[in-house]
Amino acid sequence: MKFEQVIPYLGEFGKYQKVQCLLLCLPIWVTGMHALAYTFLGAVPDFRCAIPGWDDYPNKTGTFPQNTSLPWNERRKAHSQCSYYDINVTDGVWSHIPDNATRIIDCDSYVYDTSQYKTSTIMDWDLVCDHKFMRNIAQSIYMAGMAVGAVLFGDLSDRYGRKKTMFSAQVLQCISGVLLAFAPEYVTFVILRFLLGAAHSGVFLPAFVIGMEFVGVKGKVLVGISYHLFFAIGFGTLALAAYFIPYWMWMQLVITAPGFFFLCYWCVLPGSARWLLQNGRIEESKVIIQKAAEVNKVILPPKVMKELRPDVEQRASIIQMFRYPRMRRNALIVGYNWFTVSCVYYGLSLATSELPGGNAYLNLTLSGLVEIPGFIFCILAMDRIGRRYSLMLSMVFSGVACIGAAFVPVQDNLVWLSITLSMTGKCFTGSSFVLVYNYSAELFPTVVRNSVVGVSSMSARIGGILAPIINLVGEYTFWNVPPITFGVLSLLAGGLALLLPETNNMPMPETLDEGEQFGLPGYFEPSDVKLPLNEEDTDSSGSSSSVAKERFPLTPHQTSV
Repeated sequence: MKFEQVIPYLGEFGKYQKVQCLLLCLPIWVTGMHALAYTFLGAVPDFRCAIPGWDDYPNKTGTFPQNTSLPWNERRKAHSQCSYYDINVTDGVWSHIPDNATRIIDCDSYVYDTSQYKTSTIMDWDLVCDHKFMRNIAQSIYMAGMAVGAVLFGDLSDRYGRKKTMFSAQVLQCISGVLLAFAPEYVTFVILRFLLGAAHSGVFLPAFVIGMEFVGVKGKVLVGISYHLFFAIGFGTLALAAYFIPYWMWMQLVITAPGFFFLCYWCVLPGSARWLLQNGRIEESKVIIQKAAEVNKVILPPKVMKELRPDVEQRASIIQMFRYPRMRRNALIVGYNWFTVSCVYYGLSLATSELPGGNAYLNLTLSGLVEIPGFIFCILAMDRIGRRYSLMLSMVFSGVACIGAAFVPVQDNLVWLSITLSMTGKCFTGSSFVLVYNYSAELFPTVVRNSVVGVSSMSARIGGILAPIINLVGEYTFWNVPPITFGVLSLLAGGLALLLPETNNMPMPETLDEGEQFGLPGYFEPSDVKLPLNEEDTDSSGSSSSVAKERFPLTPHQTSV
């Protein structure tokens, strides 16, 4: 009996699975805070050049003479923040008023407005003007860490188990999170952010796998949404922490602290029953399964434990899969959707502090809360209209909202419209993340499924790396370049999604040949498969029914205590 065939006896989403899901969601909540922490760690307050003779003179009187010290920046429609007139100021007194012949020079130091943020890495290391690109690079490096972590911890997870890998990453997250608060300069800071990004993948992915492999088909949708929900809740708690703690070092320590509590999970969470079974540790796997049965208050038939055996997996390489034209096309489309979802998701999330209205705390909280309607959309739509149309609609709605936000005039009376459209884009991008996870798991054959999902995840990480850079392009060119870019990417992804086959209520393919035929007429017709009423019933030949039973196993009834 394969591991998947045990799940219906336990209950597809019983008390044991629900408690386990909740416990695993909490560490993901912390990764959500770390993922967007740079929104406040690298907050950019209002600033200007420090004027020698004025800002370093303690006994000056009056207000800063902005018009006579800073040239006008026509593009910003405001005074320059990165240059000043080369005029003589002594003890707070201007020697002359600048004119058209007065030389303009670049700043070598700055004065920051500390009314909202008392400190940030931007203030400490002057990451503004000619160095402002370093802000966005810092976030891209975090995403690069996620990419490396996905490969590294993914391999470790298969070799040494989900539990050990997850807790190793949790330790790395705690250590690098604390050290980050004491980073003395930029290079050390980004190295530690890279390690935090790697730990992000090391915590999220094994936790996701542990939760998903112990639930049935219906439970997988709820578990997947739960993980993304807690990740989004992390945005709100991050904003709350930043509101009450305006010092970046202390805020970093506060959002890292819960991670130390989760280290006690080692004594609470069991390992992965499926991984133990696949690696020959059958008795340890049986202990976890029996514990789940006790918590769920079901009695397992003796044959379940007696016939439990590892799945016999026949693996194939992803290179072999790319020799099949339909699967190659599907893989490229899914990979592009992963890339787009991650790029738009993090691009919009990181840009919340730049939205009109000026309340970065409220905007970031809203960007997390608006994902909830997107998750509800997934629950309502996935089984009704199917995965393909759900993904297409999510991408199209997100793209239209992003492009719409790009053309809203910058006026105070239209701030609400700009924020609404941006949050709508974030809402449906969040739902797209859930959909593309499920689609990838259902579309490709068993022999290459993990490989395809791994490569697709790498595509997502590339999108995440580019997201801050796209936002940076907007700072150097026009503010509406990023939302237009995100909108076009989303619309293209939505259109391509229509070329994918529907996976709803379809048996997942197992071999490369089945994967190539998946979605074609006649691949699977429910009327073509006649399942026996019980395990003893077979057809006259004794073969076709047994094949059907193995390919599309029966769902046994639970026996209540």
